Amino acid sequence: MQRISNVLSGSSLTISKSKYIAGVQCLKRLYLQVHEPELSAEPDASAQAVMEQGREVGLLARRLFPGGVEVCGDGGLEQAIRTTQELIANPEVPAIFEGAFENQGVVVKTDILQRRKDNRWRLIEVKSTTDLKDQHLDDVAIQSRVVSRSGVDLASSCLAHVNRNYVFDGGRIDPWRFFRIKNLTRRVDKLKPKLIFQLQAEFAVLAMLKAPDIATGRQCTKPVTCEFFDRCNTPRPDDHVGYLPLIHASAMEELEDMGILSIHDIPDDFLLTERQGRACTSVQTGEPWFSDDLGIELQSLQYPLYFMDFESVNPAIPRFVGMRPYQQIPFQWSVHVLREPGAEPEHHEFLPDGVGDGADRSRNTVVQSTYGTILALFDLAI
Repeated sequence: MQRISNVLSGSSLTISKSKYIAGVQCLKRLYLQVHEPELSAEPDASAQAVMEQGREVGLLARRLFPGGVEVCGDGGLEQAIRTTQELIANPEVPAIFEGAFENQGVVVKTDILQRRKDNRWRLIEVKSTTDLKDQHLDDVAIQSRVVSRSGVDLASSCLAHVNRNYVFDGGRIDPWRFFRIKNLTRRVDKLKPKLIFQLQAEFAVLAMLKAPDIATGRQCTKPVTCEFFDRCNTPRPDDHVGYLPLIHASAMEELEDMGILSIHDIPDDFLLTERQGRACTSVQTGEPWFSDDLGIELQSLQYPLYFMDFESVNPAIPRFVGMRPYQQIPFQWSVHVLREPGAEPEHHEFLPDGVGDGADRSRNTVVQSTYGTILALFDLAI
């Protein structure tokens, strides 16, 4: 079969695993990543935290295979590939972490390669999600192709993901209970025809003189928000019809076919839900909407009144006994207490300043009871 990289007519461009996945989402995203990366948006603190969390999960997965050896990438790609081959040839190495492979212009680094007793190998991609996602199949498929075509006898291709039902009981995290490993070999094999076509398309796009003209759509945010989103999507004005609550794509399309992009221009007889209708009226009249029952609800409140706010985190790896992966845990709260009408509100707050769970029993009764109330309300909310 003709080499896929021939599409580039001898170009030295290569496609990494992450860029292949970007191309599966959108060929324009792939092109911009390779040729115009300076146009991408910088990852915010939230995105960086997600990446760091994924790194921590990946390191935890290595404990599944004691004695495994990591391939250091300090010497560049070619050195990493050579080191990987040396480790494969060494029967004393039970597992390889970050093994590097290249085949026909495609470069991948595998999270884990486990040596079996028959000297065949099991490829394991580690994800910090709690289940298999569609995009994970493409991820494992491209790795399987490159690794097997590099001379490695793969017995299976798998995905290790977080077990949402794992409960931390103290001590060290048990990786065998924390992870679930799914064998994706058969499903990956079925993707081979699609994979070949996708690679041909990606190399062809990369050889173009400018980015392909691809209309915006679902691929701009699924499975992830593209880092070039703002470049392709013109910011909507504040009165855009797309801001109506829970408006369906078909209703959006119908309004656009009528030439209506502003909420101000939506006709009275256009079918909207009750909630959308209220929002539409508020925008068109400039007047806020209040429920007829709001006054009754406010009059039913009895003093003292508590105004509570809290912040929480949901780490993938549980930090305290009894926690599950991604379980929300409050780490900061603030409460204002209004004893009677017109009185100055009392302020109480909590923010842990150590590595413990922050359960300081020495605080005064009001703070303790309020903290307990917030935790109880939080448990009810989730």
